[in-house]
Amino acid sequence: TKLILLDSLLQEMSYTLYQGTRLGLALKEALDEMEEYDQISPSVKRVILRKFDETICDTFQNNVDNRLVLRAERLWSFRFCDSVWQLLLKNVEFLTNSGNLVASVKGKVKIVACDARKPDRR
Repeated sequence: TKLILLDSLLQEMSYTLYQGTRLGLALKEALDEMEEYDQISPSVKRVILRKFDETICDTFQNNVDNRLVLRAERLWSFRFCDSVWQLLLKNVEFLTNSGNLVASVKGKVKIVACDARKPDRR
């Protein structure tokens, strides 16, 4: 039973990563306001956030090309802990596999990458 609880906790943790994105923070802010004015209950808010995280994860897994080439002027730091990579890069270009420029960011970029697939899909 401890393994099942740990697996469930890790799945929940990997999903909540998306709540820290700009879109996730905007959703949280809107839901907080709705909860404040008694338009939704705390349990409905939790269900909406959980569904948001699951939907984002499924969309990335099924509908987004999961390969991207990064080219950076400098790698400031990197860390791998608990199956999560954290990279801090400077002046980054994001390219498709064919070499087409998707985006270019001047300054520092922090990338957090983890395996957010559901345990039964690993």
